[in-house]
Amino acid sequence: MGALSKLYVELTTACNLDCVMCVRRTWQNEGFGPMSWELYQRLIDQLREFDRPPTIHFGGYGEPMTYPWFLEAIARAKEIGARVEMTTNGTLLTPKMAQSLIDLDVDKVMVSIDGVSPEVYGDIRVHSDFRQVIENFVELFRRKVSQRGRGLHKPVVGISFVAMKRNIADLPLLPQLAHQIGATEIKVSNVVPYYPNLATEILYDRALYALAYRSSPAIPDMSLPKMNLDATTAPVLSEVFDSTVSVSWKQTSFNKYNDYCEFAQEGYAVIRRDGAVAPCLELMRDHTVYLLGRPQHVTHYTLGDIAEQPLREIWESSEYADFRRRVRDFPYSPCLTCGGCERFEENFQDCNENNVFPVCGRCPWAQGFVQCP
Repeated sequence: MGALSKLYVELTTACNLDCVMCVRRTWQNEGFGPMSWELYQRLIDQLREFDRPPTIHFGGYGEPMTYPWFLEAIARAKEIGARVEMTTNGTLLTPKMAQSLIDLDVDKVMVSIDGVSPEVYGDIRVHSDFRQVIENFVELFRRKVSQRGRGLHKPVVGISFVAMKRNIADLPLLPQLAHQIGATEIKVSNVVPYYPNLATEILYDRALYALAYRSSPAIPDMSLPKMNLDATTAPVLSEVFDSTVSVSWKQTSFNKYNDYCEFAQEGYAVIRRDGAVAPCLELMRDHTVYLLGRPQHVTHYTLGDIAEQPLREIWESSEYADFRRRVRDFPYSPCLTCGGCERFEENFQDCNENNVFPVCGRCPWAQGFVQCP
């Protein structure tokens, strides 16, 4: 059956920012607001039915700190023994909030920072203040050190960076920023082009076609050693990645996580703010992705509603188990790396004669282009 190991809980779809790459900009007929407190408490009660509570990650498509009962939500999750994580834009991390996160023993905080200068950051994270966000996390770090010493004490902090053409030059500056705010992890993801002008920002258009990221008995594997990445090697390595060879680095293949859905493989699920249970972030809501000039329409897929049925029953249902098994096997056409489909513009069927909705061959998460925090 497989255990539920991690649950993304969308406390709210409200946000105090208007980031240029956010799918919320494309939503139609979708209100912005919180999960009801009654529904959240029902979720916590349902999680008691599991042998071991999953990690609860407060994240989705809203800012969790805008949730009216945010600290109460953490406290309830901790009461059942759950590990608690969150993704935040950091703007609302006041000194009082920082102290509360420490006192409530929050395990991990991922802060979304997509630029290492006020100019680059402000161009992406509209209505935010780069200097204030950095000050907020410096204060969190200061309080952790003063109370608990200079170890890896909770909450552990990580940086989540969405890479695109307008900010990729800041990537080498992230380690210094991480040191400044006490972050021990930097997770870089690619931008998903939810509307046409974002398609010009992607950094993986050539990688969509390249065989370098795919394993096949018909092509050789090239295992590379550690070496300098500089003006001499970078152009050559770029040609290698675009060639008909499968690349490994010290026997670790770059195609290791092709056709690999972390949600299905690792036992993750998502609770939307209305209580609907989705198998992943990609299938939470209807949206369109614009890749290489062709729009691909993704229709949402949910497997139940915690307001009507206990989460454990939903997780253990035959439909959900069959879906996870199917995605782990990944029989789908390579729709994403094919570069956009002329035959099927929606996720209902594909060229491999898969016609059980949804088909997942066009998912950027499953091909390693996008990472979840």
